[in-house]
Parts: sequence; structure tokens; C-alpha cells
Amino acid sequence: MKERAENKGFRAALAHRDFRLLLASLATSGIGDWFYNVALVVYILEVTGSPGWVAAASAGRLAPYVLFGSIGGVLADRYDRRATMVMTDIARAVLMLALAIVVIIEAPVVIAIVLAFLSTAAGTPFFPAAAAVTPSVVDEKSLAPANALITTVDSVAIAAGPALAGLLLTVAASPVVAFVINAVTFALSALFLGRVSPPPRISPEEAGEHRSMRQQLIEGASAITSSTSILLLIVLIVAAAFTYGEEGVLYPLVAEQRLGIGTEGVGFLFAAIGVGGVLAAGVVNRAVAFPRPALILTAGSLLSAAPFFVLPFTNSPALAYVLVAIEGGSFIFIDVLTTTLMQRSVRESVMARVFGILDSVAVLGTVLGAAFIPPVLGALGLESSLLLSGGILVALTLLCAPKLFAIDRATDRRRRELAPRADALERLDIFEGMGRQTLESLAATVSEETLSRGDVLIREGDDADDFFVIRSGTMEVLSAGETGRDPVKVRDLGAGDYAGEIGLIEKIPRTATVRATGDTVVFRIQGQAFLDAVSIAPTVSSALSAGIAGRLARTHPSYKPQVREARG
Repeated sequence: MKERAENKGFRAALAHRDFRLLLASLATSGIGDWFYNVALVVYILEVTGSPGWVAAASAGRLAPYVLFGSIGGVLADRYDRRATMVMTDIARAVLMLALAIVVIIEAPVVIAIVLAFLSTAAGTPFFPAAAAVTPSVVDEKSLAPANALITTVDSVAIAAGPALAGLLLTVAASPVVAFVINAVTFALSALFLGRVSPPPRISPEEAGEHRSMRQQLIEGASAITSSTSILLLIVLIVAAAFTYGEEGVLYPLVAEQRLGIGTEGVGFLFAAIGVGGVLAAGVVNRAVAFPRPALILTAGSLLSAAPFFVLPFTNSPALAYVLVAIEGGSFIFIDVLTTTLMQRSVRESVMARVFGILDSVAVLGTVLGAAFIPPVLGALGLESSLLLSGGILVALTLLCAPKLFAIDRATDRRRRELAPRADALERLDIFEGMGRQTLESLAATVSEETLSRGDVLIREGDDADDFFVIRSGTMEVLSAGETGRDPVKVRDLGAGDYAGEIGLIEKIPRTATVRATGDTVVFRIQGQAFLDAVSIAPTVSSALSAGIAGRLARTHPSYKPQVREARG
């Protein structure tokens, strides 16, 4: 029964055409990237025979994430996110072809490293843009399954990409083919993204075109530092990244010295991480729906430390594979849960910047983890280094856990307080299909107002500020329209009807006056909160689009609405 529920969640996410295209893009470019990573290492090692050059290439691939990841997030927020991803794919495809030419003409290896650096730098806006786009291409209830599917694709790429690259290099005996294939995958990714529905038009103010990149970066950092919960989530992600960096150094030694499978066996250990992620993806949806995420995050982080405490005392490859697979599954729980919680908590307008900063600090964590281990190995040896690495992860988790559980309790209390208003919003036709989390966010901004006969709620020509839902009573809508003559009655409103959406969504002055015709109670909802909710609720957006077009046709027939049908 549970398995059917999980599958239903995945099917619901895949029912959205734009999400299918996004997932196809991530799958093709992800597998191609692993082709490229392996081929680049093989090529440089064959040409130079120097581990130092291989390390330089690895640094060249990772450094742009640390240096430019945050800037990539700014670019993804500043411009059309879909177009940004397409342009990054095209740039990377061209650079991969250039890398193939470098190999063919036997140019200096430093040029290959420079091209690898530029390829990564060009791709820095892609991850934050994809993370910010995902909530807009699925409904809220499908957000966690969508993130699980994205993480599953990533895990499959980690597991299958190196193996396919090894097979390809064995058959083709040249990294040129791998570089060309990666260029093709980027081109395919761009084609998939090009078919994603264009995003809604946003104003220059929302896009940040009038603010400097530095100001926009500060806004993204403020969105993180102003939220204790977001900070804690990022700490857990960075701790997992630090651990992954340690593993890159430790697992080859474990494979050779403890398990007796040789350094070539390390590929199987890392493949086991991917396999564990794929297996865990089938149940991770339930973790996101669990009312106390702190318990899942704490348990997942502690469980991911298990290999470090067992590998020093075992010589069994089978047990090692199982432990590492469990670790991979735990990482998936942390990744999907933290990503979904951040997507639900961060304002849509700064979301890419937050994920860009996350990308930078996570990769920095990986680099620091890899740099931390060599001197520790020299001082303590392999077994003690493994135990110390596990201990660091456990210590960080336990330090974060009390605050995470405190936030859980506060969130639960707040949820109970908001329940009556969220229930009232949920019963309204206009909010049909909106997720509970979004309804609660709206409920937090609601103020209840009472009007008497003749009181004006909205006045034609005023600036648009808030959105209103009529709880009880009756109101009338009057508009002078485009004639400029005396206002005429357009329609009546009753319980369950709403007003104020046109000015907010179209960003124009109020198009009509709304006046009470008897004792009336209304919910006033903050305008920005309403717009943020609509942006991640396709069914609500679709209903509003149809209503706006119909209402403007009666009062302002020459005006062409900028809203469009929601994507699905």
C-alpha cells in the first residue's frame, strides 16, 4: 500500500510536462558530466603521468563552484531561469568540443585544465536555477516526489556514469569520444529546456535589474542568515559535503588496505553510494511528509556516519558495500528533505541566490574535507582517521539536533494556531489544490476585518496592495472602466468570492471599486504572500488567469492580461 502511494507521488510529479522536460535535461547532462569527469582524469594521467596534474584538474573543476556559485545564483534570479539554463548548456557544449580539439591536436595539458575550469564556471547558474524552477513546474503536493526523482537521477548518474565512461574508454581508447558525447548531452539538455513553457513575465524590480549584483547577493545571504532553520539546514548539507570530501581520500585506502579489493575497487564503493540513493528514493517522500523533520534529519545524518565506525574493524567487501549503500540512502533523505524545506521556506524571488550560496559552501565543504584528511592520515593512520571523520559528523549533528527539535516544536505550535484560518482558506474554491504548507503561510498573514453597509474595501485607481476573500456578507463591484464616466455596477460578491487579484498580478492600479452592501467580514491577505503562493500553485494560477481575463474583458477590454495558463 505504501509502495503504491510512493509511486502515485512520482506519477503525479511526472504528470507535469515541464517537469518531465526538466528531469530529462538533468538526466542527460548529469550522465554526460560523469563521462567527462572520468575521461578528463584518464587523459591528464596518460599525458603527464603525474598525480599533481590530476589534482590540478580536479581543483580546476571544483574551484568555480566555490568562487562563482553565489554569482551563478544571482544570475539565475536576475534573468529568465529557463533561458539561463539553456545558455549554460550551450556554453558547456561548445567548451566540451573545444576540449576534444585540444586532445586531437595534442595541445598543452594546461589548456585542457583551463577549459575544464571555464566549463564549470559556465555551469554555475544551472543548479540554483533548476532548484528555483522546480517548485514552479509542479504543484506543491508533488514537490517532494519531484525532488526525490531529481536526486534519483543524480544518483543513477553517479552510479552509471563512471561505469559507462570506463566501458567507453576501453572500447574507444580515446577520451575524445567521451568529450564529444558530453557535448551532445549538453545540446540535448538545452533542447529539452527550450521546450519548457516560458515563465510568467516579471517586472524589472522583481528581476533586480535596477540593483547591483552585490546588492542582490547580499539579499540572498540575508534570506539565509535571517532564518535559523535555513542556517541549520545548510550546516547539515555542508557537513554531508565535508564527509563526502573525506571519503574521496579515505575509500581508496579502505579498498586497498582493509578490503583487499585493490584501488580499482573504490569505484564499486562509490557506485554503492549511488545505488543506496536510488533505493532510498522510493521511500523518501514519506520522510518529507513526516510532521517532525528534525527527527528524520538527525537520524539520517547519524546513520550516514555508520561506515566510518565499522570499516576500521571489518575486512568484508560485502559488508562495506551495504554500509556505504546505507550511507548513500541517508544522504538522499538529507538532500531531498533539506531541498524541499528550503524551497517551501525561501521567497521565490531570492530562491536561486540561496541555492547558489548553498552550492558554493557545499563544494567548499567537499574541498575542505578532502584537504583535511591527508595530514590526519599521516598523524593517526587509516583506522583512527575513519573514526575521527565519523566523530566529526556525529558531533556536528548532535550540536544541531537540539535547535532543530526546538524549531520543530515551535513550528508544530504555530501550525495548530493557524489551523482554523488555514482550514477556512482550504474550503474556498479559489484555493482548491493549494498545498497545506502554502495555505498555512497565507493564514499567517491573514487579518480579519468587519465592514458595514457602504464601506469601501477597494477604490478604483488606487495602488494594489492586498488580496481579499469574503468570509460572510455581500459586496458590490463598481467600475468606470475605460470610459471615465460614472461607475456602474459590474457584479455582486458573496461568501467565498474574492477581490484584488487583478491589480496585484497585473501590477496595475485597481480596476474597480468594491463596496459592502451589508455587514460583511473579509480576510485581508498580504499581497506579496498571495503572489508567492500563486507562483507555486499551478491550479490556483490557472483559475485566476481565467477569472482575470473575463473580468478585464468587461471593464478594460483593450487591456491585454500578462498572466497565462499554469504549466502542467
